[in-house]
Amino acid sequence: MKIAVFGASGKTGILIVYQALNQGHQVTAFARKPSNVTIQHKNLRVVKGDILETGNIKAAIEGQDAVLCALGVNTNKPNTLISDGTKNILNAMEACGVKRFICMSSAGILGNDGGFWFGKIIMPLFLRHVFEDKRRQARIIRESHADWVIIRPVGLTDAPKTNTYKINLDLPTSKSIPRADVADFMLKLLTDKRYDGKMPAISSY
Repeated sequence: MKIAVFGASGKTGILIVYQALNQGHQVTAFARKPSNVTIQHKNLRVVKGDILETGNIKAAIEGQDAVLCALGVNTNKPNTLISDGTKNILNAMEACGVKRFICMSSAGILGNDGGFWFGKIIMPLFLRHVFEDKRRQARIIRESHADWVIIRPVGLTDAPKTNTYKINLDLPTSKSIPRADVADFMLKLLTDKRYDGKMPAISSY
């Protein structure tokens, strides 16, 4: 399958790229700094671009079968980078006739699904602006014409892939999940349609 990965140089995005290549997919990785995509492979194409500029986004999406999104920010200042970037991706997908969109968001975007400590203390004190934009992103995705799934992982860790994780449509069941398992689940959703139009939480057992 031909897939485009946005946020490809991030901690989860690079794992999506790595696992996708190992599974035999042809991958187009979109990154502001291509040198941060530290993988070399015959089936990998890296497209340099800014998520807020539409030209290169369309070039990355043209001819793809699906788009996987793992956009993130490193600041809690007010911004619309994730939501505006996602809107640009979805607009380019519609223009190119690409329908399948798998997006990583976060537990907590529904308000009550991040647990008491995270939802009542961590999020409002330290991540309020990030989650405001993640909620805008989710609204934009839900209103799109894409065949979408929004993933809600709990706290991301750098632990190895376990291949044993739990999917819930309401509340997550643990406090953490390896990024490698999130990447694994997102790639499964390329062909697994049972969660289309839904926002499943992913948790460790």
